[in-house]
Amino acid sequence: MEIATNVGGAILSPVFKTLIDKLASQDLLKYASEGKVLTELKKWKEILEEIYVVLDHAEEQQMTNQLVKIWAEKLRDLAYDVEDILDEFDFEAQRRKLEAGARKVRKLIPASYAGLKFNAKMISKIKEITTRLEEIRSQKNRLDLRVIAGERSSRVRERRPTTSVVNKEEVYGREEDKKAILEFLNAKSSEAGVSVISIIGMGGLGKTTLAQLVFNEAKMNFDLAAWVLVGDDFDVFRITRTIFLWFGGHYDGEDLNFLQENLKERLLEKKFFIVLDDVWNEKYGDWTLFHGPFQHGAKGSRIVFTTRSERVSRMMGCVHSYTLKQLSYDGCLSILAQHALGATNFDEHLDLKAIGEKIARRCQGLPLAAQAIGGVLRGERNHNVWEKVLRSDIWKEETDIFPALRLSYHHLPSHLKRCFAYCAIFPKDYQFDENELVLKWMAEGFLQQQQELKQMEALGHEYFQDLLLRSFFQPSTSNKSLYVMHDLINDLAHSVSGEVCFNLDDKSKSINSYSKVRHSAFISYPYDISQRFEVFKEMNSLRTFLALPKYWGNYLASNVVHELVPTLKRLRVLSLSSYQFEELPSSIGDLKHLRYLDLYRSGIHRLPNSLSNLWNLQTLKLRWCYNLTELHAGIGNLSNLMHIDLIGTDRLVKMPREMANLTNLQTLSKFIVGKGYGLGIKELMKFPNLGGQLQIEGLQNVVNIQDAELADLKKKEGLDELALAWTNNFQNSRSDEDELLLLSFLQPHQKLRKLSVKFYGGKKFPSWIGDPSFTNMVDVELCSCPNIISLPPLGLLSKLRNLRIEGIGGVAEVSVEFYGHNSSSLQPFPSLETLEIQNMLELKHWACSDGRNEEAAGNFPKLHELTIINCPKLDGKLPRCLPSLKKLNIEKCQEMILRSVPDLTSLTTLKIKSISGLAKLDEVVTQALVALEDLVICGCSQLMYLWQDSTNLDKLACLHNLEISRCWKLMSLVAKEEGLLPCNLEVLSVEGCCELENLPNRLHSLASLRILSITYCPKLVHFPATGLPCSLKGLHIQSCDSLESMPESIMQVSNTSNERTHLEDLRVIGCSSLTSLPVDEFPHSVKRIQFCCWTTQLLESLDDRFSHLTKLVIRNSPKLESFPESGLAIPNLSRFTIEDCANLKSLPNQMQNLKSLVSLAIRNCGGLVSFPEGGLPPNLIYLSIFYCENLTQPMSEWRLQRLASLQNLEIRGTSPSTEMVSFPDEECQLLPSSLTSLAVGGFENLKSISRGLQNLTSLDQLRINYCPKLRSLPKEGLPSTLAELHIIECPLLQKRCTKKKGKYWPDIANIPYLHI
Repeated sequence: MEIATNVGGAILSPVFKTLIDKLASQDLLKYASEGKVLTELKKWKEILEEIYVVLDHAEEQQMTNQLVKIWAEKLRDLAYDVEDILDEFDFEAQRRKLEAGARKVRKLIPASYAGLKFNAKMISKIKEITTRLEEIRSQKNRLDLRVIAGERSSRVRERRPTTSVVNKEEVYGREEDKKAILEFLNAKSSEAGVSVISIIGMGGLGKTTLAQLVFNEAKMNFDLAAWVLVGDDFDVFRITRTIFLWFGGHYDGEDLNFLQENLKERLLEKKFFIVLDDVWNEKYGDWTLFHGPFQHGAKGSRIVFTTRSERVSRMMGCVHSYTLKQLSYDGCLSILAQHALGATNFDEHLDLKAIGEKIARRCQGLPLAAQAIGGVLRGERNHNVWEKVLRSDIWKEETDIFPALRLSYHHLPSHLKRCFAYCAIFPKDYQFDENELVLKWMAEGFLQQQQELKQMEALGHEYFQDLLLRSFFQPSTSNKSLYVMHDLINDLAHSVSGEVCFNLDDKSKSINSYSKVRHSAFISYPYDISQRFEVFKEMNSLRTFLALPKYWGNYLASNVVHELVPTLKRLRVLSLSSYQFEELPSSIGDLKHLRYLDLYRSGIHRLPNSLSNLWNLQTLKLRWCYNLTELHAGIGNLSNLMHIDLIGTDRLVKMPREMANLTNLQTLSKFIVGKGYGLGIKELMKFPNLGGQLQIEGLQNVVNIQDAELADLKKKEGLDELALAWTNNFQNSRSDEDELLLLSFLQPHQKLRKLSVKFYGGKKFPSWIGDPSFTNMVDVELCSCPNIISLPPLGLLSKLRNLRIEGIGGVAEVSVEFYGHNSSSLQPFPSLETLEIQNMLELKHWACSDGRNEEAAGNFPKLHELTIINCPKLDGKLPRCLPSLKKLNIEKCQEMILRSVPDLTSLTTLKIKSISGLAKLDEVVTQALVALEDLVICGCSQLMYLWQDSTNLDKLACLHNLEISRCWKLMSLVAKEEGLLPCNLEVLSVEGCCELENLPNRLHSLASLRILSITYCPKLVHFPATGLPCSLKGLHIQSCDSLESMPESIMQVSNTSNERTHLEDLRVIGCSSLTSLPVDEFPHSVKRIQFCCWTTQLLESLDDRFSHLTKLVIRNSPKLESFPESGLAIPNLSRFTIEDCANLKSLPNQMQNLKSLVSLAIRNCGGLVSFPEGGLPPNLIYLSIFYCENLTQPMSEWRLQRLASLQNLEIRGTSPSTEMVSFPDEECQLLPSSLTSLAVGGFENLKSISRGLQNLTSLDQLRINYCPKLRSLPKEGLPSTLAELHIIECPLLQKRCTKKKGKYWPDIANIPYLHI
């Protein structure tokens, strides 16, 4: 909170400016005059102007004066309240204007103010604000806050001085960075004079250290060298004199001109090297003034400077800019060890290594953090102290880390400070989208007001890029389109935002008063109960309610949507993204401040009519609302709406004509042409500012083709993506000539990046498709156009990267026109990376020539993925020159197409599926595909083997993964029993090959094989006598009915060559002919066993060979009657399943000794009578008991209440143990209170769920299945923690839980997920 108080004034400055501007608005003054409150508003403006001019002084004073700090906090809350009141004024003006317009009396009385009269509640609010403002002004005077003349105090800008001295022995992980900078220094320059090089990065990243390393290594290569710490004051005279001193000069005067003349003389014909450390200045004039003398140095001179801002780098005209990345984890660990232990690693302090590694990870690549925490721990050997430091806020309070980051924040312009502080609502590691964040900033009113909304949004992108250039944001490493904040930058945002921003999931942040919270966000849970949101009831001034889903398909208690959200009257941003609710309450229309509404992937069917009252709404996100079927006509009232996202709303098939009123729209991702008097295509001309995606559907409804020309897509230069779709019904009379003309008129601007055309009925495409003037086109999709007889010249699109052609039914040949043969200057498809041709049922020939040069036949120089699916008549050659191809997928084509595959020396993945006539692989696969790593063959019903035994497989040395499935006639992998397979194979999978009788004898020679999976091969009798390789880690065999024995060699500790087996995972399931498991030297390496033929004797013979086992599955073992008398000596067993063992009478003795067991499942064991005397394993988390119909031991003797860690309990099936009328017992003494999930089913006589369920205070999931007599739930209700309720095949109870009608509906309505 300390930092927050230091910057409150700076954050408030843009707020006050906005408020003062609004209060000076003529429309507002006239409105206030009509409402008899003009005097009050003038007084507001007067007081706000007085306060505005002293904000800078308040910002400084609150660092040392607690009273000023309290005053600033009150002022902040008051500013928000004033802003809300003025927003209500504006809302009311718009409402009255619309009502007046509807009465058609605009010419008689001013529409905005007709009959205006404020109600008593509003008058009271206004007077309260006036009173608070007057009190704030009085306090300002008492605190002696005044206008500051000139620069602010530099107290908060203090920093440690830096020098050129560095101990390179204490620098880790920057060798590559140093090498890169030195290469820049040594690079030959084509220009005379000095070259400027920047090192850019966030505070604490090690820019100065890197510059020190470079300076000390490179300075000897120059005639002159100098180091200057610049700082935030770019004092040209001071910096110049410091350099002059480094170069041997001396000057005590104050004449800059004299100094620079002398410096120039000293630089003549000298090659110099200067480092300017920590540059903040963005004023070009200062730089040019400083830079002048250095133009007279010798060629090869260099200036290197460090900065946190890329804006500075651009201003200084750098020839090279080096963005410093975060230090590696190993580097941080070494720095931590160096400063904490005086060592380079933890080898001598192994007891601290684990906690040291956690601390190093928390540093997230920031060397300053590792160094600072190492300093705190200097000489400390107590593990508890290290643990305390890891979990404490010492990172912020007692180190140099936060002061370094605070400097970056201090240098932000005031308008950026508010935008950055808002990001405190995001959790650490949250990835955010630039466009989405800008829309939220705009909705919150953070962007300085512009005359046009479009300009305001563009300004928001400038703000975002500015924060990115200043290293507050950084691109995500996992998704290039998203951004993240470093954890310490996130901490900084939390600090500067104070109590204004609150993340519901941040347990480290304490809030004194939730009424002061204005912005809040939370991670969406799969099932969110209402108790989680109780705290929001105190946030009566909340502006942001933002769900941040990690996954889609979450569920939310209905009373949060219908009761809580409507009470948050000041909301500006509301996101219920990914929650599966079906309707919004009509009271949503009362949220008059709302500007941003996100219903992404919700289950909503229609929007409430009251939504038309939200006149301030700017953004409406309905993407992937797959149940949405209707938009109400009232949507046309939303005159400020700029973005409406309708992607994925497939059930929305019509739009109201009133959509045409939304002339401020910049995003309309879906436009449906209506029938008759519906929304017409020409209405698109009313949206001149459309950008992003536009999908036009229902083009078959265009009656007047000329209307399409009025849409004027050519002028909508903001569009990036355009999709055009007709109906998929080609039975009705459709004119191919009309559709050609229509598509011609829909030509977009030439900057378009993506184009999709679907269900087009013309015989040819218009000339603009494939026109080379579309120089930005990167993605084209042409689908389901059955009348087309030739493909357009797409080869002329110079930037085309992705091309998909599907269902172009009339095309028999990929001809030379496809390449664009009319142009002699262009190489066809120079940028194409992925090509998919699918469902081309008449395609016979692929022309391997561009019409000009036979040697360049079919040249796709950058194509890396080619997919050909369902082209059954294609019998010609494929393109020959594919030097970059990595992935080839051929499906439902003729066998001869494989023979035409050229020398694909770069191919790594080949997928072959349903190739007719393929009996074996052509030699092209084994001899030409030298880089092949993955080979997948599926559904080739005539394949008998892969290749002959004599085939040379040396060129398949890169093949690691071989998968074969559903090849019904495959008898053997190789034509002869000897059977060579690629030598470096790691995974071999064979599935559903009904005729497979044997595996190759040379299988044992595959020294790299890790996984062997054979499933659904009913004729396989045995494994090769030569055995399997010792390298095998996983052996999976399933449903091989004829298999009689397991390979003995794999089950042994070592083979004849003394190679130890590595087998860890053994699964044998559903092999009815297999009666035993070879156990003569069962390998100790096995950790997981799933086997189907267990007997008591087999278990006894294993003795202690299970010592490493972590998972054991005993399944389909009718001969298993009991476990060894001594129990199971498997100390590391964590998961144990016994299933379909009908004759098993008892569980292992001494189960209570299995301390590592967390999951136990006992299913379909009809002979089981009771649990062992010693009880169940004490640390169980999951327990499942299914259909053990002879289990007679009363549930009270199961001693479940002792299982303090049990979370998930499933009991299904009627037995003497579960023969009960009510469950659980009234006091719930049968079950542990730790349960989070409970499932009961098949209780034939169960009639009621008892009140005992209330004692399960952590229960969030309840499943009740197949209880035909069950009719009652407890009168006391279900646990309030319940997030999921499933009631299935319980007809009596289901009837009483009917939505809105059943007796129990009020008790269950607010459970987030109901399955009844």
